[in-house]
Amino acid sequence: MDGGLTEVVNILGNGFFPILVTGVLMWYIYKKDSNHKEEIGELRKSIDNNTTVIQKLIDKMGGD
Repeated sequence: MDGGLTEVVNILGNGFFPILVTGVLMWYIYKKDSNHKEEIGELRKSIDNNTTVIQKLIDKMGGD
């Protein structure tokens, strides 16, 4: 019976744990990538707004 228990522990340790960790890491990377895309989208909006304001200032000052 002890041999069977050792075999089960080996299967779980050598197969299940690495697969579980890989799945968790893939999920984590996917979530971070989604959040990063949202942050970059907001940053792009801010940069576009700043560009518009600077262009209006240049126009008011009579620059090219």
